[in-house]
Amino acid sequence: MSILKSAVRCEPEPAERVRSVLAAANSLSVTTAGACEEIMTGASVTVDGALGLRVPADCHIVGETLCAPGRRTPVVLEWTDVAPVPVRGRVRARVRITARLHAPDAGQRDGTLALRADVRQIAVATDERGAVLVEPAALLAARPDPLATAEARLLLHLVADHRGHVEALSHLLETRHLLGVTRITPLALDRYGVVLRLDYFRRSRDVRLPFTRPLSGSDELGHRLHELLAHAGRHRKPA
Repeated sequence: MSILKSAVRCEPEPAERVRSVLAAANSLSVTTAGACEEIMTGASVTVDGALGLRVPADCHIVGETLCAPGRRTPVVLEWTDVAPVPVRGRVRARVRITARLHAPDAGQRDGTLALRADVRQIAVATDERGAVLVEPAALLAARPDPLATAEARLLLHLVADHRGHVEALSHLLETRHLLGVTRITPLALDRYGVVLRLDYFRRSRDVRLPFTRPLSGSDELGHRLHELLAHAGRHRKPA
């Protein structure tokens, strides 16, 4: 949820969220009729809308697809977006894509093969939205968040070296949201703003602090954060 009012969009669309999860992930789970396999890999959406996967040449799904009729096999691809910082309930989103996997035409390259997956259905599930379906065309049109691949490093740096900034940002929250809070942790960072996790004794809640306008590139992050901190300084309650 968002606490500050904003005249512009302050959180990513589902298709953008999916692209960001795929861009930042370093593993995925692949389920076929014959097996379920965890693969360390990356994924990208190719220009024609198919999903491109690079997988180890000796993984089970490659052999199964090569032996399948027409060298194609149905698959379920699943990515889990886990918060890089230690918090209660670290799973921020799950992406599930059903597709038909094509055996590669190209030979082995550095121990990996490039596979093509024709997408049939895409779903992204988060605590705040539940499960939402994303049209394949929307996934093609979307772009990953400019901070997606750097977010983990930035959040860990914020927690380790700038706890004062986190405390300052909490001054933007209404007093009623802070009653009973035991810990405040930066949970997410994207082009639209910062998400803080508020921990209470028996529960947690997430609040979004939106930037004045979305980032167009990662080089604008410092300026937007300083704007939020300046805003927080003006709203700080007297001791």
